[in-house]
Amino acid sequence: MTQPPLLIVTTRLPPRVCGIGTYSWLLHRHWPDENSHARFLVVDGATESATDLKYSSISEFNAEPSQLATILDRAGTAHLLLHYAGRAYHRYGCPLWLPRVLRDWKAKFPTSRSVIFFHELPGNNFPVSSRFFWIDKCNRRVVYQLTQLADAIATNTRKHIETIENISRRNDVHFIPVGSNIEPFENWSAERGRSEFAIFGLPFGRWQTLEMFEPEVRQWQRTGRLTKLHLIGPRDEKFDQRCDRLIEGLPTPAAIVRHGLLASNEVSQLLGRIQCGLTNVTAENWSKSTTFMAYAAHDCAVIGKVKSETVPLNLVISPEELPKISDDDLGKRGAALRRWYRDNADWSAIAKQIAGLFAGRGEKVAS
Repeated sequence: MTQPPLLIVTTRLPPRVCGIGTYSWLLHRHWPDENSHARFLVVDGATESATDLKYSSISEFNAEPSQLATILDRAGTAHLLLHYAGRAYHRYGCPLWLPRVLRDWKAKFPTSRSVIFFHELPGNNFPVSSRFFWIDKCNRRVVYQLTQLADAIATNTRKHIETIENISRRNDVHFIPVGSNIEPFENWSAERGRSEFAIFGLPFGRWQTLEMFEPEVRQWQRTGRLTKLHLIGPRDEKFDQRCDRLIEGLPTPAAIVRHGLLASNEVSQLLGRIQCGLTNVTAENWSKSTTFMAYAAHDCAVIGKVKSETVPLNLVISPEELPKISDDDLGKRGAALRRWYRDNADWSAIAKQIAGLFAGRGEKVAS
C-alpha cells in the first residue's frame, strides 16, 4: 500500500542556525521508510537550504497563513509532521492563525494524519501585571487548539508532558528525548586522554557549566586530575568575557583550550579524545540537551551535579565520585550511557518512534 506523502512543517533548515530546524533535518535523514520523500515547509531560507543540503523539496511560507494554506491544499492528502514552537511562527510566540490553517486543510482532506512535536511550550502562569501574561494565555490557546487537531502528540521532557496534559486534557502524549546534533563520523574512534575534559555547547550553557564546576576544576588542576579542558562551541563576546574572568583565576589558565565553533567532524574527533564531559543538565531538562546526548553518543563519561536513580541519569558521575572511580569504571559508565543512547535517543530510534505515530503506534522510551 502506497504511503501518503510526508509534509514537514518546521522553522528553518541548515545552514541557518536553528536547533529545531537541525532536529527536523536529522530526523528526516534517518526516517525508516526508504521510499518516502518528505517535502519541507519552512518559514524562510528555502533556496539557501536547498542548495546547501542538495535537497530540492523545500518550500517557504514566510509565516503567512495564506501561503501555508495554498501549499497544503496543493499537496492534498498527506502525513503532516509539525515541529512546534510558538516563536518560530510568530514574533511574540502566538501564531493564532496556525490551528485554523491546519483545521481547514484536514476538513478538505479528512484521511490525512497529523503528528505535532512540541519543542517549546508556555512557561509558568505569569501574574496579570507581567508583560508576558497575555502572550502566555494566547500561546496556551494555540497549543490547546493544536492538540485537538493532532492525531498524535510528542515532546521531549516530562515537564512538557505535564504542561500539555494540563492544557489539552489528553493523556496520550509521547516522550521522546532529543538526539545528538553531532553524530560520530564513520572513522570515529575513542582514544581517550586520561585527564582531558570538555565543556561543549552554546555560549550561555558553556559559561553556566564552567561557573558551576569552577571549584572542582580548580581542585582537579591542583591535583593533576585535569590537565586540559576543552571549551567547544560558537563564540559570544558577553559570555566569553565571563568565562575568561573565571579562567584567569584558575591555577593553570593555559590548560583551558578555547576552540570556538568547529565543524561537526572536528567536534566528533574531540569528543572521541576526551575522557569526561561536564554537564549542567537537571532532572527536568536532560532529555532536551543535545550536549548531553553528544557526550552519550561518543562514549564519554559524563560528570554532573544531577542526582537520580533512573536511567540514564544514574550513569552520570558526581564530582565527589570522580577521585574514587577507576579509569576502567569510567569507561564502563561511558559505554553504558552510549548503549542507552543507541536504544533510545539515536536518530534512527527517534525517527522510528515518530514515524510509528502516523500508524497509531508508539514505542515507549526508557526514562
